[in-house]
Amino acid sequence: MLRRLSILAATALLTACAGLGAESWIISEETEIEMGAEFHLELLKEMPEYQGDPAVTAYVKELGDSIVPNSDRPGLTFHFTVLDTEQINAFAILGGYVYVTKGLLMSASSGAEVASVIAHEIGHVTARHGVQSLETYVGAELLSELLGGGDLGEVVSVAIQGGYGLTYSKDQEREADELGVEYANASGFNAWGMVNFFEYLNSLSGEEPAEEPDEIDSVFEDLGELFSTHPPTDERIANVKAQLSSLGVKENDSTLKWEITPTHADIIDILANEVPPEEEIPEEETPEEENPEG
Repeated sequence: MLRRLSILAATALLTACAGLGAESWIISEETEIEMGAEFHLELLKEMPEYQGDPAVTAYVKELGDSIVPNSDRPGLTFHFTVLDTEQINAFAILGGYVYVTKGLLMSASSGAEVASVIAHEIGHVTARHGVQSLETYVGAELLSELLGGGDLGEVVSVAIQGGYGLTYSKDQEREADELGVEYANASGFNAWGMVNFFEYLNSLSGEEPAEEPDEIDSVFEDLGELFSTHPPTDERIANVKAQLSSLGVKENDSTLKWEITPTHADIIDILANEVPPEEEIPEEETPEEENPEG
């Protein structure tokens, strides 16, 4: 059955591209949230969730939670997850699920940079880019058929196999950039952090990877939309700078924050000093004292 659906989905892809950008919203917000939860469970089977110091996950959650009320969907419950990989990446899926990698946290130099990335990802969710991708590429007829069957698991399986709802077009990336700047700025963060981080990524664009990616990292090459499939081009950086200028935001604006508590340097220090589980040295067991014979 799943193979048949995958073939139908591939056929629908060829006929639906002309409708890119249409907003029919076959998928209701309630269904979007349910599908997001299914996506999340499936993705975590392939991507290890960070299980280290709780301060790291609390930091990302605090940044995200401070931005959501200033977004266009303040009533949607968002979920922020740190993934345990050295890949520098971030992505979002429909229903309010946002992911950043440990590698991204280690690479950023300020809280405002991370906040701007998270705001960009929140922008994908608020603009319902994941929903739009599914409706466009899977096709209205097939999607209605799958949803009518009541099995969201089948819909999610088809979507994951085809990459629908997981990566975004260049126009959607530009819109998420614009929304990210707007949300970060409205939340009190200096959105020049987005420029700084994009420029840092561009400085890495010519570097060769230190080693062959492992199976987990290859997943991020497919799903990490922000940097893998649509790296920050000079055009996108220029657009963000122009938006910041129109908002009157300067890099040295003292009314906007670059850090929260703990600072980003504190988070990097935590991550840098963690011992990987495979390198942990087990504690020596103290031999039990033998009872003397009476």
